[in-house]
Amino acid sequence: MAEYIVYGDLNCPFSYALHELLCSNNLLHKVDWRLVEHNSEIGSYLGSAESMAELASDVFNIRNRTPDVAISLPLNRSDSYFPCLCVIATQKIDPGKAETFRHNLYRALWVEGKDISNPSVIFNCLEASELPTELDADETCEQILEAWQQQWEQGNFTLRTPAMLAPDGRKLVGLMNHESIINFLQGDSVATPELNSGTRYHERQTIALYGGDSVAELWGVLSTLRDESNILLPQSLQALKDQLLSDEQCPDLVLLHNDGQQHDLTEQCRELGHFTREQQIPLAVIGQPLDDSAEVALYDVGVADYLLQNRDPAIIQSRINILLQLKRSHDLLARAASIDNLTQVFNRREFERTLEIEWRRGQRSKQPLSLILLDIDHFKAFNDYLGHLNGDNCLRQVALAIKESARRAQDIVSRYGGEEFCILLPDTDQSGAQVLANNICNKISQLDIRHSPEFRDQPVTASLGITTMTPNNKGVSPHKLIEQADKALYQAKEQGRNRVICFTAE
Repeated sequence: MAEYIVYGDLNCPFSYALHELLCSNNLLHKVDWRLVEHNSEIGSYLGSAESMAELASDVFNIRNRTPDVAISLPLNRSDSYFPCLCVIATQKIDPGKAETFRHNLYRALWVEGKDISNPSVIFNCLEASELPTELDADETCEQILEAWQQQWEQGNFTLRTPAMLAPDGRKLVGLMNHESIINFLQGDSVATPELNSGTRYHERQTIALYGGDSVAELWGVLSTLRDESNILLPQSLQALKDQLLSDEQCPDLVLLHNDGQQHDLTEQCRELGHFTREQQIPLAVIGQPLDDSAEVALYDVGVADYLLQNRDPAIIQSRINILLQLKRSHDLLARAASIDNLTQVFNRREFERTLEIEWRRGQRSKQPLSLILLDIDHFKAFNDYLGHLNGDNCLRQVALAIKESARRAQDIVSRYGGEEFCILLPDTDQSGAQVLANNICNKISQLDIRHSPEFRDQPVTASLGITTMTPNNKGVSPHKLIEQADKALYQAKEQGRNRVICFTAE
């Protein structure tokens, strides 16, 4: 009998993602998966702009948190009550095949976009699971489902996300990565993550579609885009502006729906243009035909294209893809300009830009920001004796060692200049930064790059200085962080090099 209990909803994308992670790692046998409804009134979300926006954001977060999990924004969410009863009924027949049936239902909704309350979809999932297609979902099944629902509600999990319970009382609430799940199953306590923590660069491009309640008219068009692109559905103009200012959810294309009700469409586009131009984000409008002068007015305020929503979806998709390709080309050029050619880590210009961003974010979040400055010991002597080609190779190996140590997506590794590197660590306290710095220091020594005879052929080492600050709004400059890390680095060199020193105020 499984030791762990999971309360998961067929209609919940986070439950689906957790199910996929457990399945792909052959861990489903360790859990008793109990189906519940996180929101029994969810119904179809197409009638509610708010629920549409919420679901689109959830799918976006899942794709960025667990990129190996295949998920698409469904056109409908189903009534999951009867499918849940069917799963319980199949467990009486064959628990192993019932697990497959549950897996097939999840994928039918969250990959194929099918209505899992439809009898024909249930029939096909049963057939694919090699189960009888006629089930007796009787009163006993209803009682089991009701008992699970009561257990879920009495657990006070509050979030509409899956919850895993351990025999010793530990709880894992929300969607975790593979490493966190393994740690939890091995007896560790795991903190609930922030759902908006994404990667610095997203594999899929993101379309922000703003159109209020009329967005449902465009699903025929967007259904061709939802697999290849992330789709965000901001509920208001302010929500769209917030996304444009966000590092996590900033779109690659803004698409406004002209439903004919706006009297100030041109002014609205002019206002949004102030946000999109700086980041080279294309702004397009889709709607019914306009007269020539109105369309020209939109182009004059920065609209990249006006799409006719009654045209063939393939044509609309092609024109949207052209805009996304232009955005990707711009991003690749900008990224190339931010990378140090020799070491393939970020350059100093990008570090200074990112420092300003992370400092402002820290002011809002009140979370610590740490910085590690690293200097390769006696590098001039290495270069003078072994030559610049060997020196360049040494820099590349050290940069790679740093990158392999700083694995979090938000950790920024940069070449600060010459043989100096810096690692910017958002949401990291001094102890966390010190652990990483010690790992980097040891890893560089373990590279066993032989130094010049002047240093008795000892391996190349590095000195590291650390500082941590919680950004505030009291006039302190983020460059104070650099000054303090530089002082700590100087102390590391003075005390014999090949060591880590944390800044302490005099």
